[in-house]
Amino acid sequence: MQSRGSTRDGTGVHDSIVNQLLTKIDGVESLNNVLLIGMTNRKDLLDEALLRPGRLEVHVEINLPDENGRLQILQIHTSKMKENSFLAADVSLQELAARTKNYSGAELEGVVKSAVSFALNRQISMDDLTKPLDEDSIKVTMDDFLHALHEIVPAFGASTDDLERCRLNGIVDCGKRHMHIHERAMLLVEQVKVSQGSPLVTCLLEGPSGSGKTATAATIGIESDFPFVKIISAETMIGLSEGSKCAQIVKVFEDAYKSQLSIIILDDIERLLEYVAVGPRFSNSISQTLLVLLKRLPPKGKNMLVIGTTSEVGFLESLGICDAFSVTYHVPRLNRDDAKKVLQGLSVFTEDDLDSAVEELNDISIKKLYMLVEMAAQGSEGKSAEAIRSGKEKIDLNHFYDILQDISTDRDRLLSL
Repeated sequence: MQSRGSTRDGTGVHDSIVNQLLTKIDGVESLNNVLLIGMTNRKDLLDEALLRPGRLEVHVEINLPDENGRLQILQIHTSKMKENSFLAADVSLQELAARTKNYSGAELEGVVKSAVSFALNRQISMDDLTKPLDEDSIKVTMDDFLHALHEIVPAFGASTDDLERCRLNGIVDCGKRHMHIHERAMLLVEQVKVSQGSPLVTCLLEGPSGSGKTATAATIGIESDFPFVKIISAETMIGLSEGSKCAQIVKVFEDAYKSQLSIIILDDIERLLEYVAVGPRFSNSISQTLLVLLKRLPPKGKNMLVIGTTSEVGFLESLGICDAFSVTYHVPRLNRDDAKKVLQGLSVFTEDDLDSAVEELNDISIKKLYMLVEMAAQGSEGKSAEAIRSGKEKIDLNHFYDILQDISTDRDRLLSL
């Protein structure tokens, strides 16, 4: 029952339904001993007249179950399995309850059903599909439940797959400067966990393109072990209108408010704002939406960390967005010492070649360094790229120089155009 006037279908049918419901609730004569209960997933869309005193005036929010509640729900859905000896001895419902942060009751039921399907699939013979199942030998094991957790993903859970895609090359030691940023950011995570007076903490990671800002933010989200971690990026909003983008950003924040601890990553904020240097051009609607959300405190008892990344800090300062963040950290490119740390971690050069290669790698982005190593590994004559990645073979130094020279020459040529 959305607010009257929110739809423009020209028929007025929607408004008439709301008016009729209001009339039925108020009535001409009072109805004694009648309890009216309404349910909704989107209270924010309801017409305000429905929520006034005398109508649906008592509001009870049913949150996601905590660990003890999830344990009870799992016990309910597995009780018959346990009575009929279908549940294996290695199944720990307590461990499953701890693993299923932000799962709703319906999603927990789905996990149990999915685990049963995995157990049944083991009994099906693909050679003879007509062969009857041996019910006495069916056992739902802990592995079945763990497989089910990968299949049933909570709607309000952490976007682990999206976060892992932000750091495809993994995390290696990039030197003291990058380690300092990581340690400071993790202190913010601990602050969010225990803070009573700062329910909202915001952090901006700014630096040159390819310096590892997104990978750092994703790593913080994964290592935090928060039940709700979502990343908002421009690539998930391709083709959406300005209003739809604002609505999608707001929805992520609204979902985060339902979790006790949450992290939201605003990746490449200038791209979210549709920033174009020529002009310049940007979306004022999205800018104002972000400014409001970055200062809006979550509900009581809910703590949130917002991490933003940008390569255009000057532009964000001109809009006043930088001031909306509690702290700002500069993520630099790699100097020679940092590049040496990375190459040592990758183990793609011999000790003799390592120092020579590093001499050519001052002020390089981590993203470009990974690309150079990958290209050099692919083109090293007589050597397998897979063997180089595993450390069994080493990159030929001269070939690495050739790749580096090609990239530098192309860049210089483009800059001269």
